[in-house]
Amino acid sequence: MPESKNIAECIHEDLILLRAVAKEAGELALTWFQKGAKRWDKSPDNPVTQADIEVNDRIALRLLSERPTYGWLSEETKDDAENRDMSRVFVVDPIDGTKAFIAGEPYFCVSIALLYNDIPVAGVIYNPSTDEMFEASQNGGARLNGETITASVTSKIEDCRMIGHPVQFQRYEEMPEWIWPDMHLADPIPNAVAYRIALVAAGKWDAAIALGNKCDWDLAAATLILKEAGGNCTDHLGKEYHFNGRIPVQRCVVAAGKKLHPLLIDKVRVAPVPDPKQECGAVAAPQNNVSSKKKMDSMNTKSPSAKAQLLHLVIGGELKDVTGVEFEDLSKIEFVGAYGSHDEAYNAWKSAAQRTVDNAEMRFFILHAHRLLDPETGHSHDV
Repeated sequence: MPESKNIAECIHEDLILLRAVAKEAGELALTWFQKGAKRWDKSPDNPVTQADIEVNDRIALRLLSERPTYGWLSEETKDDAENRDMSRVFVVDPIDGTKAFIAGEPYFCVSIALLYNDIPVAGVIYNPSTDEMFEASQNGGARLNGETITASVTSKIEDCRMIGHPVQFQRYEEMPEWIWPDMHLADPIPNAVAYRIALVAAGKWDAAIALGNKCDWDLAAATLILKEAGGNCTDHLGKEYHFNGRIPVQRCVVAAGKKLHPLLIDKVRVAPVPDPKQECGAVAAPQNNVSSKKKMDSMNTKSPSAKAQLLHLVIGGELKDVTGVEFEDLSKIEFVGAYGSHDEAYNAWKSAAQRTVDNAEMRFFILHAHRLLDPETGHSHDV
């Protein structure tokens, strides 16, 4: 983009480009949808089709030829941190809802977002089967096929229109607080998470909940569209997503209008949900790579994988009471070490504990830190 243009002008032009590319990509996806596409599994229960690959390559070719200095993150391109270490980054899901696509159901979409300094500033979601184009830009409102949309103003959970799998709302006997009032649940449930959130943004549904890990490409465009429509989309603790992180995974989805959203958060914050420990899977054995650009070549270089390191501290000291956890003298606490896994911490604890045979008050413990606090910013980070 020319430096003479301000940010708002750049975003406006980028949104026009995203809309055109999403339309073209959706038409290509629809062609494959109608004739059928070869499929295989990237991992168990994680299918991909030839359509995903070809649509991904088409989007990459179009966007990166127009914006060669922008970064790139896509479900169907092997991740390379260097390709998204830029101020502007495209975040793409060429076909969100691949299972619906394979099953011949019209609940799939193309999702494209633009991040500026890791914040979504432009986004489009296009369902080619229904010809629905959802779009938004930062501080520019949200639209469906050119018409302004607004999220629901519903202010109670009872009788709300909810998109979510019924099993999420079953009562756990050990969790009496996990009791849901009667709601109107979507049936069928759209497979594409981005499309579900877009439907909430359009006011067609009051809320959508998914208590499982989702990736940046599922959420970047949808979150912006819902926000600009007057709603909110966060994790189950009410925390906003931080996109373009080392591992582009987000934990859970709670999407609703602003009045309903906090009520849902009060419910789901106690939910048993997974931590985002694994990386999002990139496509296995990509075929027909249509781009000869060096940038696309670098995108298809697999980046080193990294296991999540969870903080375990092994500490010890003399207790005032062997049945409690109050130490005699905090200044004499012994710090054995910090470890990235429970197994490592256990081995360190076992070695240290052998020294307590003759002193019952001297005890060692494993402290698993589940939340880190940044005193400077006040932000807390769940581990």
